[in-house]
Amino acid sequence: MHYVLFVRTDDTPDSALGHYLTHVGPTLDPFGGRLLAFDSPTRLEGPSTFTKTALVAFPSDRSAHDWYASPAYQELVDWRVKTMGHEVDVHLMAGLPD
Repeated sequence: MHYVLFVRTDDTPDSALGHYLTHVGPTLDPFGGRLLAFDSPTRLEGPSTFTKTALVAFPSDRSAHDWYASPAYQELVDWRVKTMGHEVDVHLMAGLPD
């Protein structure tokens, strides 16, 4: 299992990102992606400027890369960046073996 982590550090309201939030789910399906979490994180330790975090699971590194590079998702990336005025942090990491 591989995971994509999105980290926002801005004050863009979710209502301004409605188009992205409504359309991102269907872009995951062809690549086996599943949204595991989307919320404002609660800080337990250390400094943080995170305002919103999403965690998405993919069956493989390749499927995560293919989803991110897909035309359907890249169209949403362009829209998100224009709406927010900046990129967000996006990370890919391998999960632990079952």
